[in-house]
Amino acid sequence: MKTLLELENWMLNNDIKNTFTPDFRYLTDIGEGLEDLNGLYVWYSIDEKGNRTNIEFFKSEKDAVQFVLEYLKNEK
Repeated sequence: MKTLLELENWMLNNDIKNTFTPDFRYLTDIGEGLEDLNGLYVWYSIDEKGNRTNIEFFKSEKDAVQFVLEYLKNEK
């Protein structure tokens, strides 16, 4: 899996809600998200108070997608 579109389709097929927003944020229903900052991808979490914590940074979409896929598989 190499693209956000492939990841989104996998999430839909595995009943994980997600949203891709116009400001290049990709959010899951479990309080995490992936943001594309002009080619630098940031995986982050948001706590119940709305505070954001950046967890991992990736230089490519493929690396970010692979990380998120493994993360989500472990969370299921």
